[in-house]
Amino acid sequence: MIKRISIVGCGWLGMPLAKSLLGQGYHVLGSKRHNEELAELSAAGIEAYRLELNPQLDSDNIDALLNSDLLIINIPPGRKTNTAEFHIAQISNLLAAAKRQGLKKVLFVSSTSVYGPMQGVVDESSPRLPETTSGKALKQIEDELINDAYFDASILRFSGLVGGQRKPGRFLSGKTVSGPSSPINIIHRSDCIKIISQIIKRDCWGETFNASADLHPTKQTFYQLAAEQLGLAAPNFVDGTASNKVIANNKLKASLNFQFTYPDPMAWLQDNIEEAE
Repeated sequence: MIKRISIVGCGWLGMPLAKSLLGQGYHVLGSKRHNEELAELSAAGIEAYRLELNPQLDSDNIDALLNSDLLIINIPPGRKTNTAEFHIAQISNLLAAAKRQGLKKVLFVSSTSVYGPMQGVVDESSPRLPETTSGKALKQIEDELINDAYFDASILRFSGLVGGQRKPGRFLSGKTVSGPSSPINIIHRSDCIKIISQIIKRDCWGETFNASADLHPTKQTFYQLAAEQLGLAAPNFVDGTASNKVIANNKLKASLNFQFTYPDPMAWLQDNIEEAE
């Protein structure tokens, strides 16, 4: 039974996730890169530890941080250290430390970027053909986890992330954008947190899930309204190569009996929900 949860990466998603899990009665341990950031975790009731992956582990007490029943890895590939090898080494070193601590259960937060530019309906059985550096790194890390019999791991592939300070109206404002009729694949942070909570409650390990909202409005429809709502310049849409990529969430909903809080990205925008940063 899971009682203690370690979250490596307490940022935009990890921090509200940690608070949510605390509210559900779990003991939560979390990491930040710098000592001056730890007070925020401690103030929220999170057992706080400094951890930086350089890519070697730089921490005052990695064994204490990983003294738990579940490790949630929520560290996206960095922009400054933009090599697949660096991020792969970061996570490999973290997983080696988890093994030394006897920690078997892992939830790895990945991305639908592992599928690359694949078209049509994309589900968990679709081939992963990433083209970006981050997508290639995530694919290799997924493979490492899946192929290592020691770990009891699940992989969660999020599509485009919105909510909090990630306001989609800012993403493309004033830019020239092709493919106005392309469907978008996004998910709200609140649903990300609910999905992770459900995986833990249902003890759902050894699985891979795509996570994207039910509906897929066109790029032009969504981002034009998103920019307008923030009083920003709308993107300039031009004809060009359009995508018809749609991330399917059927497995997630069936396996976890999950219903999205924000199944319709347009409804979320139209409701103009005020959210904490």
